[in-house]
Amino acid sequence: MTLDKHKLSFKFIANACGIFIGKNGTQILCDPWLVDGVFDGSWCHFPKLKTTINDVKNVDAIYISHLHPDHFDERNFDFEKSMPLIVLDHGPNFLIKKLTALGYKNLIKIKNEETINFREFKLTMFSPFAKHNFHDATIGNLIDSALLISCDGVSAINANDNTPTIESASMLREKYGPITLAMLNYNAAGPYPSCFDNLTEEEKIAENDRVLERNFNHVKSIIDAMKPKYMLPFAGAYVLGGDLHYKNKYLGTTTWDECAKWLETKNIEPTKVILLRENDTLDIEYGVADKKYEPINLEEMRRYIKDDLSKIKYPHQLEPTPNKEQLIADIEKAAKGMKERMGRFGVSSTFNVVLDVFGERYSIYPTFKHLQMDEEVGDKLECKLDERLLRNILDRKSHWNNAEIGAHVSLNRSPNKYEPDLHTGLQFFHI
Repeated sequence: MTLDKHKLSFKFIANACGIFIGKNGTQILCDPWLVDGVFDGSWCHFPKLKTTINDVKNVDAIYISHLHPDHFDERNFDFEKSMPLIVLDHGPNFLIKKLTALGYKNLIKIKNEETINFREFKLTMFSPFAKHNFHDATIGNLIDSALLISCDGVSAINANDNTPTIESASMLREKYGPITLAMLNYNAAGPYPSCFDNLTEEEKIAENDRVLERNFNHVKSIIDAMKPKYMLPFAGAYVLGGDLHYKNKYLGTTTWDECAKWLETKNIEPTKVILLRENDTLDIEYGVADKKYEPINLEEMRRYIKDDLSKIKYPHQLEPTPNKEQLIADIEKAAKGMKERMGRFGVSSTFNVVLDVFGERYSIYPTFKHLQMDEEVGDKLECKLDERLLRNILDRKSHWNNAEIGAHVSLNRSPNKYEPDLHTGLQFFHI
């Protein structure tokens, strides 16, 4: 198969990373995360990747969807400072600030629903389609984006983590359709249910299955509304390594094979599901890949996690234990700052947040207080994490949201009710 005969192709690498190739050979790299250990060390690839950063440097531009490290891995984002970087120009843009601070000088900023020409491509970008697809939220999603790319009448919507609503899926079809390829996230990366110790092991497994069923149903609803010619299960593909590897069995995620099997039992005609492995290249117009697809071997994945990934150490595990008195003093300062920032954004919660530090309990929301071990506080979210990682969060070397997504925070919630705004508020916990 000769790439220069294709109107639009996509070379898949891993997770949300791949390369769009236009009819004239222009290449746009998407969300390069290639090296294990993002989200404070715990996120890893399976299968183990062969592709390196050097393998993807010879591209014409890079699309960075948002700031999460499985999309923008700052540790290994080593490109020429003149490289064109395609980013969404919308809202409080932390990504643009970060890239500018790193010295990148050629940012192609595209506003929400704005279309620009880049060589043979037409590029349209979208801000978050929803604050949250499944829960009410005051702030919700602030950072995600989606990219619609078209070339000579063939198009692909790379939604990555910006999962469309049913309404936005219909809008995309009516305003920009017909869509040739929809690249849709089917997983639920985050701490639930794997990190919630108010659930038994059996309840975690049941919640894992429920969350996946919810996500699969939503993907089917998007397909029904958008009616793309092809659908690629995309993004959110990872496993946990290190001490947290045991949480993989109820992580709220699964393989793209399982997503495809579920969709095949439903009526999604005329849409066809496409599956790709590392370095497989898809002719988007015809839905044909250059290699025969090889399914994920689940037994091989379990062995690799147990025998190899379980042995990795997280960066903070190599650091010294922080000074207790200074840590407590800074927790009090961060708690007060968090409440002030939450108020500024109109965020509040009915829950009390309790932090376990060196075996002692401290309320950090709504007020800071050293609690007795058996002291009751009403509705509560109890949190525990390695004090070395907590030190890094306070110092802004790490981030609470990344620690949660990386499954580093053990949580106990009573009642078991999800308040998105509370977890948004915890992202303000730092000094």
